[in-house]
Amino acid sequence: MQRHADERGFGIVEVIIAMFLLAIVAVAILPALWQGIAQTATQSSTATATRYLNSLVEDAREAHSCTALTSIATPPSSATPMEDGRGGDLTVSGTVTNCSSGSTARLTLNVSGGGKVLASTTALIFIP
Repeated sequence: MQRHADERGFGIVEVIIAMFLLAIVAVAILPALWQGIAQTATQSSTATATRYLNSLVEDAREAHSCTALTSIATPPSSATPMEDGRGGDLTVSGTVTNCSSGSTARLTLNVSGGGKVLASTTALIFIP
């Protein structure tokens, strides 16, 4: 059988083999891609919880009474929960200790979402 000059290039067999190899590489990369997407979602929730926690600490710094600090640490059950970017609810829990007028109170806050604590902090707040 003679080869003619116009028969050069890729044949259908080469194209099918190339597509098969590309499919194998794509399937091999898929678990890493899925893991990356899951990690991004988790980090997004953690970042939202951290920003929410920072805003609560700023609110606590502006509070000038033990009652205001306690309402920040333990919001009422009727309070609307904060939502993260994925639509999950973020809930706040915390404690206030050593709170009296003219002293420094210790405020401990936790922000939880999806059944686990996403962010927590302890702040010292002066009560005038």
